[in-house]
Formats: sequence, C-alpha cells, structure tokens
Amino acid sequence: MKKEELKKFLEELKYEESSIDDILELVDNESDIKSLYEKIDFLTKIGVAPEGIDTILSDNPLFLTTDLETVKRSVNFLKNIKLENISKIIEINSELLSTQDKIMSENYKLLRVLMSEKEVLNILKIDSEILSFNTDYLEKRFEFFIKNGLKDKIKTIILNKIEAFEDEEEEIDLEELKNM
Repeated sequence: MKKEELKKFLEELKYEESSIDDILELVDNESDIKSLYEKIDFLTKIGVAPEGIDTILSDNPLFLTTDLETVKRSVNFLKNIKLENISKIIEINSELLSTQDKIMSENYKLLRVLMSEKEVLNILKIDSEILSFNTDYLEKRFEFFIKNGLKDKIKTIILNKIEAFEDEEEEIDLEELKNM
C-alpha cells in the first residue's frame, strides 16, 4: 500500500489536511502503511472519530507497532466485560490498545477479588488505565495497600489518586490515602 492510498482513505473519512500530513509522517514503508490503514479502519468501524484516532496516535506511540490482532483482542476483551462506550474509553486510555488481553484479564480478575463486578465496571468507565498495568506489580501494590490498612480505600485510590499505584512505596503518603 502506498501513502497516496492511505491519504485518500483518510480524506474519505473527513480527516483534516494537517492531521493527514501528521499521520503520513508516521509511516515510511508499505507494510507500516498497510498496518496503520487496517488499524484506523478497525477503530473507525467501532466508532472512534478522527479526532480520537489523532489522540490515540499522539498519546500511545506503541500503537504504531502494535499488530492489528492485539488491538482487536484488546477491544474484544473490553466488549466481553460489558464496558460501554468503548470508543471513548480507548480514546482516553489508548494504552489499552497496546496491552495484551491476557494482562487486562488478569488485572480485571485482581480487581474482582477486591470488589464487585458492578464496582469494577463503574471504575473502568471512569479510568481503565489500571487494566494496562503490569499484573505482578499491580498485585504487589494491592498487597501493600491491604497490609497498610487500605483495603476499603482501593476503589477511592484508583479513582482519585491513581498515581499512588505508580509511586515508589516510600513516596506514598499512607495517612493521606487513609483520610480520603
């Protein structure tokens, strides 16, 4: 596939000229062009608007090198757990498109150990980033919070202080989290 074909495809989807130029700069060989075309086509079919695809491309550099099957499996996982507005969720948390469905599934199971399915889905509607975390790391972080008396606060921490999952343990203000 040539850049001209990708350009025509993007024009048909009503992309702005500046956006088309930015996208075309991301690919330089025929296999990359074809791969990106297929992923944009797939995302468009599930309802992601051109602006959303621009966001995904700028927020998730791994998306370019992620194969179409991984993208499809990631979206199917989100559908299978019955998340609504998947196009919006992946625009906000574009790293999910580059996350293996196995990792998302394991993280979902970890969350389900700590809370009901409804609570998990409500959290994921607001912020699904936690599904993309390294599962071993996430499990250790849950253990750390539970060990420090924060089991009942995990949902609140995910929704209001997700960076506590990313900070080093010694950087976490446990008192602040307990008072949330």
